[in-house]
Amino acid sequence: MKKYLIITLLFLPLFFSGCSHYEDIKVTKVKDVTYEELKGKILRLAIIATVDNPNYFNVKIKNANIDLRLNDRVIGTVTQVEQIELAGRKHQDYKIQISIELKDIMSNLLNLSRILMNETKNLNLSGTVQVKSFLYNKTFHIDRLSFQ
Repeated sequence: MKKYLIITLLFLPLFFSGCSHYEDIKVTKVKDVTYEELKGKILRLAIIATVDNPNYFNVKIKNANIDLRLNDRVIGTVTQVEQIELAGRKHQDYKIQISIELKDIMSNLLNLSRILMNETKNLNLSGTVQVKSFLYNKTFHIDRLSFQ
């Protein structure tokens, strides 16, 4: 019995080391942005995006630190991302619900009206997204992801 325990303890780290290398997860296209609600300074949006997960394992979006920009001006910060599990070795569409804390509603009133009317051609995201799979975490950078 002790022999099997030693063998297991030796091979267990090798087994899990395959998960330690994440390939970059890419959002290849944002198909749709839908307004859900505006409550105080919090704007909730639903985004339909095509995501490519080249890894052999599923990963969960855990946390985000993303700025929402319209015409190169930060209008808010993503404060919450619904946890989503991205299937391994898949290139598919996901509905991602986010909450955005708006910086200054009065100065961004025109920009906010454009978002609510789905005029999102100059709207983009930049920041970081943290993903998790089993024991491993990785942070990916999003640089100027456009909603066009």
